[in-house]
Amino acid sequence: MNARYGAPRVAGLLVLIGAGCLALRLHPQNQAPIARGDSVWRLTYHIGFRADAPGARVWVAFPQDTPHARVYRQRLRHSEMRTERLRSGPAGSRAVTAVTHRAGAFQLRAECDIHLSQHASWRPGTTATVATVDARAKLLQSEKTIQLDSPAVRAVLDQLGTAATSQTDLVERLFEYCVVHLRVGGEDAPNDAAAALQQGVATWLGRARAMVALCRAGKIPARLVTGFELCPNSNAQPHVWVEVRADDQWQPYDLENGFARELPHHFVPVQANGTRIVRATGVGNLRVDCSIVRLPPTVGAVNPRNGRLADVVDLTRLPLDMHEVLALLLLLPFGAVVTVVFRTIVGIQTFGTFTPTLLAMSFVYADWRTGLAVFAAVLALGLASRALLDRLELLMVPRLSVVLTLVVLCMVFGVSALDHFQVTPSPQAVLLPMVILTMTVERFYLTTVEDSIPYALQLLGGTLIVAFFCFLVLRWAEVGWMILRFPEIHFFTVAALILLGRYTGYRMTELRRFRSTADSDTTLVHHSEPRP
Repeated sequence: MNARYGAPRVAGLLVLIGAGCLALRLHPQNQAPIARGDSVWRLTYHIGFRADAPGARVWVAFPQDTPHARVYRQRLRHSEMRTERLRSGPAGSRAVTAVTHRAGAFQLRAECDIHLSQHASWRPGTTATVATVDARAKLLQSEKTIQLDSPAVRAVLDQLGTAATSQTDLVERLFEYCVVHLRVGGEDAPNDAAAALQQGVATWLGRARAMVALCRAGKIPARLVTGFELCPNSNAQPHVWVEVRADDQWQPYDLENGFARELPHHFVPVQANGTRIVRATGVGNLRVDCSIVRLPPTVGAVNPRNGRLADVVDLTRLPLDMHEVLALLLLLPFGAVVTVVFRTIVGIQTFGTFTPTLLAMSFVYADWRTGLAVFAAVLALGLASRALLDRLELLMVPRLSVVLTLVVLCMVFGVSALDHFQVTPSPQAVLLPMVILTMTVERFYLTTVEDSIPYALQLLGGTLIVAFFCFLVLRWAEVGWMILRFPEIHFFTVAALILLGRYTGYRMTELRRFRSTADSDTTLVHHSEPRP
């Protein structure tokens, strides 16, 4: 096949394949409807606060999976903040931490989409067991608002414990006592276990704490659980209930609604052994507003239960903790397109083909100020060490290994120095790719020796310029999430790269270089014209 005509044909074929895959994925017949009685919901946190200084942290907890509820999409919308990866907390909570780069007012919007099923369709979250002796001991100890040594707690437990025949029976009696004998008061009512049992009146939270204190005093592990009841509500408030470890499983008790040992399927937990869904350090005027709306069924909400081979291309079915990393990886081909455009059409040369994209990816995970400071320090130390090592005439592999070791030490102590001067270094700054920085140092030094220092600086500047534009593309989170849902979009990316690969015209940087030649050609043509 003639490459001149074959490349456009292959690019056109890829465009047709990509369009066909998108059409098939978006076709209504290929969107498996959710089961009858299932529903899809969106829980949204509107968070506002003022950071007292750079480095303020906001911890946001999201709902956990239950046999009836599955979290299939999660977003954190913000500006001028850095987010850390999703992780499981000590109680199995799913959470995100956002860190500010400056002082001032900030707004966060956290969204969580949940597929709710009346049937027990999924595995529960990771909070179903007490893993260690320490974890069990924590659920039996006294706290500031859950006072186990209170005379009121001991009196109620002595009264009810003598007639109980088992742990389950004791828990049922304690639950009934709190529901019947603890009256619900206003906002000024007692909010802790001891005062609630002494006065016989408490807030909803005070009643729950009273039951937890009674259970723990009876050597039964118990904890508070904060969650939501999924129903349309523009001003949703977190709901607190009690979970008791009895018969080797967690059993919920909702004193507000009277549910015992089992909750309705539309209750979803957010935070185990805690009452706050948002915590913050170094901030003031923290405000959290929650809303719950019902959504129409979407492709991502449908759980692939039949094990079809076609489900392999559905990346949204993967664990939620992988989505952020996959969304970033799927943006890398766009970084390659940016590099190709700058090298092929603009004419900017760089150190290697993928170095700008990989550098940009590392800066996505790190604060760009911290990244630039560490990058400059690493480059300076690398060049100095490389010059000294050159006198020893080492082989290439040991030499690169020494430079890599120095790069690692420079990065570690650089982050420590930034923390000492309160510049708020990013923990993800260490994600700057060690090998890329080491090879960049090696290539920069070799270029200064083989060519010249100005040419090496020109390549370094070109690498940083292209990396900057790649960074603007890679931090485009919305596009990353879209490609995670529709990865066949990269058929168009490959088609664009093929067409760019057939470009044989002038580069933009060469127009000035050949301007004098074009002027001389015009002069020759003018003088060669016959005189009248």
